[in-house]
Amino acid sequence: MKKTFQAKVQVEGTGQSKELAINKALGSIQKKIMSSYKGLILRIEPIDVSVIEAKETAYTERFLLFFFPRQRSKYQVVLEVEVNVFLLDAEEIAFDKTEVANTMRNMLLGNQLNK
Repeated sequence: MKKTFQAKVQVEGTGQSKELAINKALGSIQKKIMSSYKGLILRIEPIDVSVIEAKETAYTERFLLFFFPRQRSKYQVVLEVEVNVFLLDAEEIAFDKTEVANTMRNMLLGNQLNK
């Protein structure tokens, strides 16, 4: 029912600061894990983070092509993150099945179970 395994995920992020680029990359780990594995994710623990690629692109921004020049930077980072994943497999949970009679009351109320 509960499974634990290790996985390596490669994620990337871009932003106006170094922290924002790294934060966007780390924030996309859950989305990558969910697309790769079937089940309900209970917890994702990062074990190790390694930088594959880190780029800074600097450019000069100007107002009306000539006035008020200022230096701007854009950061891009690609990380490889090794994580422990705690997964709950919903297919292995045994659910009790209850049949509800098809009466007029149940049709009008949406087949709700009596409590």
